[in-house]
Amino acid sequence: MDLNLKQQLPSLVLLFGLAVVAVFLRSNAALFVPVAEDLDFAFRLMVAGTVIAILRNEIGMSTFGVFGPVILAFSWVLIGPFWGFLVIGYIFILTTLARIAISDLNLGTPHRVASLLVVAAIGLFVIEAAGQLQDIPSLQAVILFPVVLTTWYAERFVGSLTETGWVPATRRLAATLVGITAAFLIITFEPLIRLVIHSPELWVALVALNIALGTVTDIRLGEYLRFRELRRSLGSENTGDILTMRVRNREFIHKYNPSPIMSQFNKGDMKKTLHGLSIPTTATYLIAQDESDFDELRTLMKTKEKFVIKPLDGYGGRDILLVRGQDDATDAFLTNRGRLTADEVVAHARNICVGGVGDYGARREALVEGFITPDGMLADRTTGGVPDLRVITLQGFPVMSMVRLPTEESNGTANIHTGAIAVAIDIVTGEASGGYHQTRDAFVDSHPDTGADLEFAIPDWEAVLTMASRAAIASGLGFAGVDIVFDEHNGPLVLEVNRRPGLGIQNANMDGLLRRLRYVETHSEPGQFHSAADRVQQAQQWASQDWKAISQPPAESDSRHEVKA
Repeated sequence: MDLNLKQQLPSLVLLFGLAVVAVFLRSNAALFVPVAEDLDFAFRLMVAGTVIAILRNEIGMSTFGVFGPVILAFSWVLIGPFWGFLVIGYIFILTTLARIAISDLNLGTPHRVASLLVVAAIGLFVIEAAGQLQDIPSLQAVILFPVVLTTWYAERFVGSLTETGWVPATRRLAATLVGITAAFLIITFEPLIRLVIHSPELWVALVALNIALGTVTDIRLGEYLRFRELRRSLGSENTGDILTMRVRNREFIHKYNPSPIMSQFNKGDMKKTLHGLSIPTTATYLIAQDESDFDELRTLMKTKEKFVIKPLDGYGGRDILLVRGQDDATDAFLTNRGRLTADEVVAHARNICVGGVGDYGARREALVEGFITPDGMLADRTTGGVPDLRVITLQGFPVMSMVRLPTEESNGTANIHTGAIAVAIDIVTGEASGGYHQTRDAFVDSHPDTGADLEFAIPDWEAVLTMASRAAIASGLGFAGVDIVFDEHNGPLVLEVNRRPGLGIQNANMDGLLRRLRYVETHSEPGQFHSAADRVQQAQQWASQDWKAISQPPAESDSRHEVKA
Protein backbone atom coordinates (compact mmCIF):
# COMPACT_ATOMS: atom_id res chain seq x y z
CA MET A 1 0.00 0.00 0.00
CA ASP A 2 1.26 3.49 -0.85
CA LEU A 3 2.57 5.40 2.18
CA ASN A 4 0.29 8.37 1.47
CA LEU A 5 -2.73 6.10 1.38
CA LYS A 6 -1.64 4.59 4.69
CA GLN A 7 -1.46 8.06 6.19
CA GLN A 8 -4.85 9.01 4.81
CA LEU A 9 -6.67 5.78 5.63
CA PRO A 10 -7.60 6.64 9.26
CA SER A 11 -9.07 9.99 8.20
CA LEU A 12 -10.99 8.32 5.36
CA VAL A 13 -12.42 5.84 7.85
CA LEU A 14 -13.39 8.73 10.10
CA LEU A 15 -15.15 10.56 7.26
CA PHE A 16 -16.92 7.39 6.18
CA GLY A 17 -18.20 6.82 9.71
CA LEU A 18 -19.39 10.42 9.96
CA ALA A 19 -21.08 10.09 6.56
CA VAL A 20 -22.99 7.03 7.78
CA VAL A 21 -24.15 9.00 10.82
CA ALA A 22 -25.16 11.91 8.56
CA VAL A 23 -27.23 9.64 6.32
CA PHE A 24 -28.99 8.22 9.37
CA LEU A 25 -29.74 11.69 10.75
CA ARG A 26 -30.95 12.92 7.36
CA SER A 27 -33.33 9.96 7.06
CA ASN A 28 -34.68 10.76 10.54
CA ALA A 29 -34.65 14.54 10.22
CA ALA A 30 -38.08 15.00 11.81
CA LEU A 31 -36.81 13.36 14.98
CA PHE A 32 -33.39 15.02 15.29
CA VAL A 33 -33.82 18.52 13.82
CA PRO A 34 -35.74 19.86 16.88
CA VAL A 35 -32.92 18.66 19.12
CA ALA A 36 -30.34 20.31 16.84
CA GLU A 37 -32.26 23.59 16.91
CA ASP A 38 -32.15 23.57 20.71
CA LEU A 39 -28.39 23.00 20.58
CA ASP A 40 -27.63 25.69 18.00
CA PHE A 41 -24.55 26.78 20.00
CA ALA A 42 -22.82 23.51 19.03
CA PHE A 43 -23.14 24.35 15.35
CA ARG A 44 -21.96 27.91 15.90
CA LEU A 45 -18.89 26.48 17.61
CA MET A 46 -18.05 24.13 14.74
CA VAL A 47 -18.35 26.96 12.23
CA ALA A 48 -16.35 29.35 14.42
CA GLY A 49 -13.55 26.81 14.80
CA THR A 50 -13.29 26.42 11.04
CA VAL A 51 -13.22 30.20 10.57
CA ILE A 52 -10.35 30.63 13.04
CA ALA A 53 -8.46 27.69 11.47
CA ILE A 54 -8.76 29.28 8.03
CA LEU A 55 -7.56 32.64 9.33
CA ARG A 56 -4.56 31.01 10.98
CA ASN A 57 -3.50 28.42 8.42
CA GLU A 58 -4.74 29.70 5.07
CA ILE A 59 -4.30 33.42 5.63
CA GLY A 60 -1.40 33.16 8.07
CA MET A 61 -2.75 35.24 10.97
CA SER A 62 -1.06 34.46 14.29
CA THR A 63 -3.68 34.37 17.03
CA PHE A 64 -3.49 33.28 20.65
CA GLY A 65 -4.72 29.77 19.99
CA VAL A 66 -7.88 28.45 18.30
CA PHE A 67 -10.13 27.50 21.21
CA GLY A 68 -9.82 30.89 22.90
CA PRO A 69 -11.06 33.04 19.99
CA VAL A 70 -13.88 30.55 19.34
CA ILE A 71 -15.12 30.67 22.95
CA LEU A 72 -14.87 34.46 23.11
CA ALA A 73 -16.74 34.83 19.81
CA PHE A 74 -19.48 32.62 21.22
CA SER A 75 -19.65 34.76 24.39
CA TRP A 76 -20.29 37.78 22.18
CA VAL A 77 -23.30 35.95 20.76
CA LEU A 78 -24.74 35.64 24.26
CA ILE A 79 -24.13 39.15 25.57
CA GLY A 80 -23.79 41.11 22.33
CA PRO A 81 -20.70 42.47 20.55
CA PHE A 82 -20.69 45.86 22.31
CA TRP A 83 -20.79 44.51 25.86
CA GLY A 84 -18.68 41.52 24.85
CA PHE A 85 -15.90 43.76 23.57
CA LEU A 86 -16.23 46.04 26.58
CA VAL A 87 -15.99 43.17 29.07
CA ILE A 88 -13.02 41.57 27.28
CA GLY A 89 -11.23 44.92 27.12
CA TYR A 90 -11.96 45.67 30.77
CA ILE A 91 -10.74 42.28 32.06
CA PHE A 92 -7.74 42.33 29.70
CA ILE A 93 -6.57 45.78 30.80
CA LEU A 94 -7.17 44.96 34.46
CA THR A 95 -5.23 41.70 34.42
CA THR A 96 -2.49 43.08 32.15
CA LEU A 97 -1.81 45.87 34.63
CA ALA A 98 -1.79 43.31 37.44
CA ARG A 99 0.60 41.09 35.45
CA ILE A 100 2.97 44.01 34.87
CA ALA A 101 2.79 44.96 38.55
CA ILE A 102 4.00 41.53 39.69
CA SER A 103 6.42 40.83 36.84
CA ASP A 104 9.57 41.59 38.82
CA LEU A 105 8.62 39.51 41.86
CA ASN A 106 9.58 36.12 40.35
CA LEU A 107 6.50 34.52 41.88
CA GLY A 108 6.71 31.41 39.76
CA THR A 109 3.99 30.40 37.35
CA PRO A 110 1.42 28.85 39.76
CA HIS A 111 1.23 31.83 42.14
CA ARG A 112 1.50 34.36 39.31
CA VAL A 113 -1.44 32.84 37.42
CA ALA A 114 -3.43 32.38 40.64
CA SER A 115 -2.89 36.08 41.46
CA LEU A 116 -4.23 37.07 38.06
CA LEU A 117 -7.27 34.82 38.50
CA VAL A 118 -8.01 36.52 41.83
CA VAL A 119 -7.81 39.91 40.15
CA ALA A 120 -10.03 38.67 37.30
CA ALA A 121 -12.56 37.28 39.80
CA ILE A 122 -12.71 40.66 41.56
CA GLY A 123 -13.19 42.31 38.19
CA LEU A 124 -15.96 39.83 37.35
CA PHE A 125 -17.69 40.62 40.65
CA VAL A 126 -17.58 44.34 39.85
CA ILE A 127 -19.13 43.69 36.42
CA GLU A 128 -21.90 41.50 37.82
CA ALA A 129 -22.61 43.98 40.63
CA ALA A 130 -22.78 46.87 38.18
CA GLY A 131 -25.10 44.85 35.95
CA GLN A 132 -27.50 44.17 38.82
CA LEU A 133 -27.41 47.62 40.37
CA GLN A 134 -27.79 49.38 37.02
CA ASP A 135 -30.18 46.74 35.65
CA ILE A 136 -27.98 45.90 32.62
CA PRO A 137 -28.95 42.34 31.61
CA SER A 138 -25.93 41.89 29.35
CA LEU A 139 -23.51 42.42 32.23
CA GLN A 140 -25.45 39.99 34.37
CA ALA A 141 -24.98 37.32 31.68
CA VAL A 142 -21.16 37.44 31.72
CA ILE A 143 -19.75 33.91 31.46
CA LEU A 144 -16.85 32.85 33.68
CA PHE A 145 -14.90 30.86 31.08
CA PRO A 146 -14.38 33.79 28.64
CA VAL A 147 -13.19 35.88 31.58
CA VAL A 148 -10.62 33.20 32.45
CA LEU A 149 -9.52 33.07 28.79
CA THR A 150 -9.09 36.83 28.74
CA THR A 151 -6.92 36.57 31.84
CA TRP A 152 -4.81 33.99 30.06
CA TYR A 153 -4.47 36.38 27.09
CA ALA A 154 -3.17 39.08 29.43
CA GLU A 155 -0.63 36.63 30.84
CA ARG A 156 0.55 35.56 27.40
CA PHE A 157 0.60 39.12 26.05
CA VAL A 158 2.86 40.42 28.80
CA GLY A 159 5.02 37.31 28.47
CA SER A 160 5.29 37.91 24.73
CA LEU A 161 6.46 41.47 25.33
CA THR A 162 9.64 40.14 26.93
CA GLU A 163 10.00 37.30 24.43
CA THR A 164 9.44 39.15 21.16
CA GLY A 165 8.91 42.86 21.90
CA TRP A 166 5.96 45.21 21.50
CA VAL A 167 5.38 44.95 17.78
CA PRO A 168 5.00 41.14 17.40
CA ALA A 169 3.05 40.85 20.67
CA THR A 170 0.65 43.64 19.71
CA ARG A 171 0.27 42.25 16.20
CA ARG A 172 -0.68 38.85 17.61
CA LEU A 173 -3.17 40.42 20.00
CA ALA A 174 -4.72 42.41 17.15
CA ALA A 175 -4.94 39.27 15.00
CA THR A 176 -6.72 37.50 17.86
CA LEU A 177 -9.26 40.31 18.09
CA VAL A 178 -9.79 40.23 14.31
CA GLY A 179 -10.32 36.46 14.52
CA ILE A 180 -12.90 36.83 17.30
CA THR A 181 -14.73 39.50 15.31
CA ALA A 182 -14.70 37.50 12.06
CA ALA A 183 -15.95 34.36 13.81
CA PHE A 184 -18.69 36.36 15.56
CA LEU A 185 -19.93 37.92 12.31
CA ILE A 186 -20.12 34.56 10.57
CA ILE A 187 -21.76 32.57 13.37
CA THR A 188 -24.42 35.26 13.81
CA PHE A 189 -25.40 34.98 10.14
CA GLU A 190 -28.58 33.04 10.86
CA PRO A 191 -29.27 31.68 7.32
CA LEU A 192 -25.88 29.96 7.40
CA ILE A 193 -26.37 28.51 10.88
CA ARG A 194 -29.89 27.26 10.00
CA LEU A 195 -28.47 25.62 6.86
CA VAL A 196 -25.79 23.83 8.92
CA ILE A 197 -28.32 22.74 11.55
CA HIS A 198 -30.61 21.21 8.95
CA SER A 199 -27.84 19.63 6.84
CA PRO A 200 -25.98 16.77 8.58
CA GLU A 201 -23.91 16.28 5.44
CA LEU A 202 -22.43 19.75 6.03
CA TRP A 203 -21.14 18.56 9.39
CA VAL A 204 -19.09 15.94 7.58
CA ALA A 205 -18.10 18.51 4.96
CA LEU A 206 -16.65 20.79 7.65
CA VAL A 207 -14.43 17.98 8.91
CA ALA A 208 -13.43 17.11 5.34
CA LEU A 209 -12.73 20.78 4.59
CA ASN A 210 -10.39 21.12 7.57
CA ILE A 211 -8.59 17.88 6.66
CA ALA A 212 -8.25 18.96 3.03
CA LEU A 213 -6.99 22.45 3.84
CA GLY A 214 -4.55 21.00 6.35
CA THR A 215 -3.06 18.49 3.92
CA VAL A 216 -3.49 19.80 0.37
CA THR A 217 -2.68 23.51 0.43
CA ASP A 218 1.01 24.38 0.33
CA ILE A 219 1.11 28.13 0.91
CA ARG A 220 -0.63 30.65 3.13
CA LEU A 221 -1.84 34.03 1.95
CA GLY A 222 0.55 35.60 4.44
CA GLU A 223 3.45 33.83 2.72
CA TYR A 224 2.49 35.40 -0.60
CA LEU A 225 3.08 38.74 1.07
CA ARG A 226 6.12 37.62 3.06
CA PHE A 227 7.92 36.35 -0.02
CA ARG A 228 6.54 38.80 -2.57
CA GLU A 229 9.97 40.28 -3.43
CA LEU A 230 11.44 36.80 -3.65
CA ARG A 231 8.61 35.66 -5.88
CA ARG A 232 9.15 38.66 -8.12
CA SER A 233 12.87 37.97 -8.26
CA LEU A 234 12.43 34.29 -9.11
CA GLY A 235 9.74 34.91 -11.73
CA SER A 236 6.37 33.22 -11.99
CA GLU A 237 7.85 30.04 -13.44
CA ASN A 238 10.11 29.49 -10.41
CA THR A 239 7.88 30.43 -7.47
CA GLY A 240 7.60 26.73 -6.68
CA ASP A 241 11.22 26.90 -5.53
CA ILE A 242 10.15 28.65 -2.31
CA LEU A 243 9.85 26.53 0.81
CA THR A 244 6.63 27.31 2.68
CA MET A 245 5.77 26.36 6.23
CA ARG A 246 3.28 23.70 5.12
CA VAL A 247 5.80 22.01 2.83
CA ARG A 248 8.54 22.32 5.44
CA ASN A 249 6.42 20.63 8.10
CA ARG A 250 4.91 17.98 5.88
CA GLU A 251 7.76 16.99 3.58
CA PHE A 252 10.92 17.72 5.53
CA ILE A 253 10.31 17.86 9.28
CA HIS A 254 7.84 14.97 9.17
CA LYS A 255 10.07 12.94 6.85
CA TYR A 256 13.57 13.69 8.14
CA ASN A 257 12.81 14.55 11.79
CA PRO A 258 10.22 11.88 12.70
CA SER A 259 8.34 12.03 15.99
CA PRO A 260 10.60 9.56 17.88
CA ILE A 261 13.64 11.72 17.14
CA MET A 262 11.80 14.99 17.81
CA SER A 263 10.44 13.74 21.15
CA GLN A 264 13.89 12.62 22.30
CA PHE A 265 15.70 15.70 21.02
CA ASN A 266 17.00 17.52 24.06
CA LYS A 267 19.38 20.46 24.04
CA GLY A 268 21.11 19.15 27.15
CA ASP A 269 21.81 15.81 25.48
CA MET A 270 22.83 17.67 22.33
CA LYS A 271 25.39 19.65 24.29
CA LYS A 272 26.77 16.44 25.80
CA THR A 273 27.01 14.92 22.33
CA LEU A 274 28.87 17.92 20.96
CA HIS A 275 31.32 17.84 23.86
CA GLY A 276 31.77 14.07 23.48
CA LEU A 277 32.57 14.35 19.77
CA SER A 278 34.92 17.29 20.34
CA ILE A 279 32.75 19.55 18.23
CA PRO A 280 33.53 23.07 19.52
CA THR A 281 30.61 24.43 21.52
CA THR A 282 30.02 26.78 24.43
CA ALA A 283 31.13 25.52 27.82
CA THR A 284 28.42 23.78 29.83
CA TYR A 285 28.67 24.61 33.53
CA LEU A 286 25.41 23.23 34.88
CA ILE A 287 21.99 21.88 33.97
CA ALA A 288 19.76 22.95 36.85
CA GLN A 289 16.41 21.49 37.82
CA ASP A 290 15.99 21.41 41.60
CA GLU A 291 17.18 23.14 44.78
CA SER A 292 20.43 21.19 44.99
CA ASP A 293 21.28 22.48 41.52
CA PHE A 294 20.49 26.05 42.58
CA ASP A 295 22.94 25.65 45.47
CA GLU A 296 25.51 24.54 42.92
CA LEU A 297 24.68 27.63 40.86
CA ARG A 298 25.40 29.83 43.88
CA THR A 299 28.79 28.16 44.23
CA LEU A 300 29.47 28.60 40.53
CA MET A 301 28.69 32.33 40.75
CA LYS A 302 31.58 32.76 43.22
CA THR A 303 34.08 31.71 40.55
CA LYS A 304 32.39 32.73 37.31
CA GLU A 305 31.52 36.37 36.68
CA LYS A 306 30.30 35.78 33.14
CA PHE A 307 27.80 33.13 32.11
CA VAL A 308 24.42 32.60 30.44
CA ILE A 309 21.25 31.05 31.88
CA LYS A 310 18.56 29.85 29.49
CA PRO A 311 15.81 27.22 29.32
CA LEU A 312 16.78 23.99 27.61
CA ASP A 313 13.52 24.05 25.65
CA GLY A 314 13.58 27.78 24.90
CA TYR A 315 13.41 29.50 21.53
CA GLY A 316 13.63 32.98 20.07
CA GLY A 317 15.71 34.33 22.95
CA ARG A 318 12.96 33.87 25.55
CA ASP A 319 13.96 33.77 29.23
CA ILE A 320 17.70 34.12 28.46
CA LEU A 321 19.76 35.88 31.12
CA LEU A 322 23.17 37.18 30.07
CA VAL A 323 25.45 37.80 33.02
CA ARG A 324 28.23 40.06 31.74
CA GLY A 325 30.20 40.61 34.95
CA GLN A 326 30.00 41.73 38.56
CA ASP A 327 30.28 45.13 40.22
CA ASP A 328 33.03 44.78 42.84
CA ALA A 329 31.63 47.64 44.88
CA THR A 330 28.09 46.31 45.25
CA ASP A 331 28.50 42.61 44.28
CA ALA A 332 25.59 43.12 41.86
CA PHE A 333 25.70 41.12 38.63
CA LEU A 334 25.51 43.10 35.39
CA THR A 335 22.94 41.47 33.11
CA ASN A 336 20.76 42.13 30.11
CA ARG A 337 17.93 42.66 32.63
CA GLY A 338 19.76 45.26 34.67
CA ARG A 339 21.69 44.87 37.91
CA LEU A 340 20.69 41.72 39.78
CA THR A 341 21.70 40.29 43.12
CA ALA A 342 22.88 36.71 43.43
CA ASP A 343 19.45 35.78 44.83
CA GLU A 344 17.73 37.35 41.81
CA VAL A 345 19.98 35.46 39.40
CA VAL A 346 19.14 32.19 41.14
CA ALA A 347 15.45 33.18 41.17
CA HIS A 348 15.58 33.54 37.38
CA ALA A 349 16.92 29.99 37.04
CA ARG A 350 14.30 28.72 39.49
CA ASN A 351 11.52 30.48 37.56
CA ILE A 352 12.63 28.71 34.39
CA CYS A 353 12.52 25.35 36.12
CA VAL A 354 9.02 25.75 37.55
CA GLY A 355 7.40 26.68 34.29
CA GLY A 356 8.60 30.10 33.15
CA VAL A 357 6.21 32.08 30.98
CA GLY A 358 4.59 29.48 28.83
CA ASP A 359 4.38 26.04 30.39
CA TYR A 360 2.17 26.67 33.46
CA GLY A 361 3.77 24.45 36.06
CA ALA A 362 5.56 21.92 33.86
CA ARG A 363 9.05 21.41 35.25
CA ARG A 364 11.87 22.37 32.95
CA GLU A 365 15.64 22.57 33.09
CA ALA A 366 17.87 25.63 33.01
CA LEU A 367 21.15 25.48 31.13
CA VAL A 368 24.05 27.48 32.58
CA GLU A 369 26.75 27.84 29.95
CA GLY A 370 29.78 29.92 29.03
CA PHE A 371 29.48 33.57 28.11
CA ILE A 372 30.28 34.42 24.51
CA THR A 373 32.45 37.43 23.75
CA PRO A 374 31.66 38.09 20.08
CA ASP A 375 34.53 38.27 17.64
CA GLY A 376 35.16 41.76 16.34
CA MET A 377 34.48 40.89 12.71
CA LEU A 378 30.74 40.72 13.40
CA ALA A 379 30.48 42.38 16.81
CA ASP A 380 31.91 45.67 15.51
CA ARG A 381 28.95 45.92 13.15
CA THR A 382 26.37 45.85 15.96
CA THR A 383 25.70 47.82 19.14
CA GLY A 384 25.42 44.76 21.35
CA GLY A 385 24.20 41.20 21.53
CA VAL A 386 25.75 38.12 19.97
CA PRO A 387 25.66 37.78 16.17
CA ASP A 388 25.44 34.24 14.85
CA LEU A 389 25.55 32.19 11.69
CA ARG A 390 22.58 29.99 10.74
CA VAL A 391 23.29 27.09 8.38
CA ILE A 392 20.40 25.04 6.99
CA THR A 393 21.35 21.42 6.35
CA LEU A 394 19.66 18.39 4.84
CA GLN A 395 21.19 15.01 5.64
CA GLY A 396 24.28 16.94 6.75
CA PHE A 397 24.65 18.82 3.42
CA PRO A 398 24.71 22.61 3.96
CA VAL A 399 22.26 24.23 1.55
CA MET A 400 21.76 27.85 2.67
CA SER A 401 23.24 30.19 5.27
CA MET A 402 22.96 33.64 6.75
CA VAL A 403 24.48 35.77 9.49
CA ARG A 404 22.04 37.37 11.95
CA LEU A 405 23.11 40.73 13.37
CA PRO A 406 21.30 41.98 16.50
CA THR A 407 19.84 45.49 16.52
CA GLU A 408 18.37 47.84 19.09
CA GLU A 409 14.95 46.87 17.70
CA SER A 410 15.63 43.19 18.42
CA ASN A 411 16.78 44.05 21.96
CA GLY A 412 20.19 42.61 21.27
CA THR A 413 18.94 39.17 20.17
CA ALA A 414 19.81 37.53 16.85
CA ASN A 415 16.13 36.86 16.11
CA ILE A 416 15.14 38.22 12.70
CA HIS A 417 11.44 38.06 13.67
CA THR A 418 12.07 40.78 16.26
CA GLY A 419 14.29 43.02 14.15
CA ALA A 420 17.75 41.47 13.69
CA ILE A 421 19.35 41.89 10.26
CA ALA A 422 19.70 38.76 8.11
CA VAL A 423 22.78 38.80 5.88
CA ALA A 424 23.05 36.18 3.14
CA ILE A 425 26.28 34.16 3.16
CA ASP A 426 27.37 32.38 -0.01
CA ILE A 427 27.75 28.63 0.53
CA VAL A 428 30.80 28.47 -1.77
CA THR A 429 32.82 31.50 -0.67
CA GLY A 430 31.48 32.48 2.77
CA GLU A 431 31.04 36.05 1.55
CA ALA A 432 28.18 38.29 2.60
CA SER A 433 25.83 39.43 -0.14
CA GLY A 434 23.40 41.97 1.30
CA GLY A 435 21.15 42.35 4.31
CA TYR A 436 17.42 41.94 4.84
CA HIS A 437 15.42 43.61 7.63
CA GLN A 438 12.42 41.31 7.99
CA THR A 439 10.35 43.43 10.38
CA ARG A 440 10.51 46.30 7.88
CA ASP A 441 10.50 44.10 4.76
CA ALA A 442 13.45 46.03 3.40
CA PHE A 443 16.87 45.23 1.97
CA VAL A 444 19.72 47.17 3.55
CA ASP A 445 23.38 47.82 2.73
CA SER A 446 24.39 48.80 6.25
CA HIS A 447 23.49 48.08 9.85
CA PRO A 448 20.61 50.39 10.91
CA ASP A 449 22.20 51.27 14.28
CA THR A 450 25.92 51.45 13.56
CA GLY A 451 25.92 52.26 9.87
CA ALA A 452 28.54 49.53 9.36
CA ASP A 453 28.66 48.01 5.90
CA LEU A 454 27.51 44.45 5.34
CA GLU A 455 30.43 43.39 3.18
CA PHE A 456 32.57 40.76 4.86
CA ALA A 457 33.64 37.13 4.55
CA ILE A 458 33.63 34.38 7.18
CA PRO A 459 37.23 33.23 7.85
CA ASP A 460 38.03 29.52 7.37
CA TRP A 461 34.64 29.15 5.77
CA GLU A 462 34.96 25.51 4.73
CA ALA A 463 35.97 24.53 8.28
CA VAL A 464 32.99 26.43 9.69
CA LEU A 465 30.62 24.65 7.30
CA THR A 466 32.17 21.31 8.21
CA MET A 467 31.54 22.09 11.88
CA ALA A 468 27.89 22.81 11.07
CA SER A 469 27.61 19.57 9.09
CA ARG A 470 29.16 17.52 11.91
CA ALA A 471 26.75 19.05 14.43
CA ALA A 472 23.75 18.32 12.22
CA ILE A 473 24.83 14.70 11.73
CA ALA A 474 25.46 14.28 15.45
CA SER A 475 22.00 15.59 16.30
CA GLY A 476 20.27 12.81 14.35
CA LEU A 477 18.08 15.40 12.64
CA GLY A 478 17.91 15.00 8.89
CA PHE A 479 16.65 18.56 8.43
CA ALA A 480 18.24 21.07 10.77
CA GLY A 481 19.37 24.62 11.33
CA VAL A 482 22.77 24.87 13.00
CA ASP A 483 23.61 28.09 14.83
CA ILE A 484 27.29 29.00 15.13
CA VAL A 485 28.74 31.90 17.11
CA PHE A 486 32.20 33.40 16.80
CA ASP A 487 33.91 33.87 20.14
CA GLU A 488 36.79 36.29 20.52
CA HIS A 489 38.89 33.73 22.39
CA ASN A 490 37.64 30.32 21.21
CA GLY A 491 36.74 30.97 17.57
CA PRO A 492 33.62 29.44 15.98
CA LEU A 493 31.39 27.45 18.36
CA VAL A 494 28.17 25.53 17.78
CA LEU A 495 25.53 27.27 19.86
CA GLU A 496 22.63 24.92 19.16
CA VAL A 497 20.93 22.74 16.56
CA ASN A 498 17.34 23.65 15.66
CA ARG A 499 14.80 21.04 14.60
CA ARG A 500 12.38 23.56 13.00
CA PRO A 501 14.54 26.15 11.23
CA GLY A 502 12.66 29.21 10.02
CA LEU A 503 12.02 30.32 6.46
CA GLY A 504 13.14 33.96 6.50
CA ILE A 505 16.59 32.89 5.32
CA GLN A 506 15.13 32.70 1.80
CA ASN A 507 14.44 36.43 1.70
CA ALA A 508 17.97 37.16 2.84
CA ASN A 509 19.42 34.97 0.07
CA MET A 510 16.82 35.92 -2.55
CA ASP A 511 16.56 32.28 -3.49
CA GLY A 512 14.18 29.44 -2.82
CA LEU A 513 15.23 26.85 -0.25
CA LEU A 514 12.95 24.15 -1.68
CA ARG A 515 14.88 23.99 -4.93
CA ARG A 516 18.12 23.29 -3.09
CA LEU A 517 16.54 20.75 -0.76
CA ARG A 518 15.01 18.87 -3.69
CA TYR A 519 18.38 18.87 -5.40
CA VAL A 520 20.04 17.28 -2.37
CA GLU A 521 17.28 14.68 -2.19
CA THR A 522 17.83 13.80 -5.84
CA HIS A 523 21.63 13.79 -5.95
CA SER A 524 22.75 12.59 -2.53
CA GLU A 525 23.44 8.92 -1.84
CA PRO A 526 21.56 8.00 1.36
CA GLY A 527 22.99 4.48 1.47
CA GLN A 528 26.60 5.64 1.35
CA PHE A 529 28.68 7.02 4.20
CA HIS A 530 30.00 10.53 3.62
CA SER A 531 32.08 12.42 6.12
CA ALA A 532 31.05 15.95 7.07
CA ALA A 533 33.96 17.33 5.02
CA ASP A 534 32.82 15.33 1.97
CA ARG A 535 29.27 16.64 2.33
CA VAL A 536 30.48 20.21 2.52
CA GLN A 537 32.65 19.82 -0.56
CA GLN A 538 29.79 18.18 -2.44
CA ALA A 539 27.33 20.91 -1.40
CA GLN A 540 29.78 23.62 -2.47
CA GLN A 541 30.17 21.90 -5.83
CA TRP A 542 26.38 21.85 -6.27
CA ALA A 543 26.15 25.49 -5.18
CA SER A 544 28.86 26.54 -7.65
CA GLN A 545 26.65 25.03 -10.38
CA ASP A 546 23.65 26.95 -8.97
CA TRP A 547 22.10 23.67 -7.80
CA LYS A 548 21.72 22.39 -11.34
CA ALA A 549 22.71 19.02 -12.78
CA ILE A 550 26.46 18.54 -13.19
CA SER A 551 28.16 16.17 -15.55
CA GLN A 552 30.67 14.53 -13.21
CA PRO A 553 29.49 12.13 -10.50
CA PRO A 554 29.92 12.99 -6.83
CA ALA A 555 33.36 12.27 -5.38
CA GLU A 556 33.69 8.93 -3.68
CA SER A 557 33.90 9.01 0.09
CA ASP A 558 36.21 6.88 2.22
CA SER A 559 34.60 6.06 5.54
CA ARG A 560 38.08 5.67 7.02
CA HIS A 561 38.57 9.41 6.74
CA GLU A 562 36.22 10.12 9.63
CA VAL A 563 34.81 8.10 12.44
CA LYS A 564 33.35 11.16 14.15
CA ALA A 565 29.84 12.48 13.45
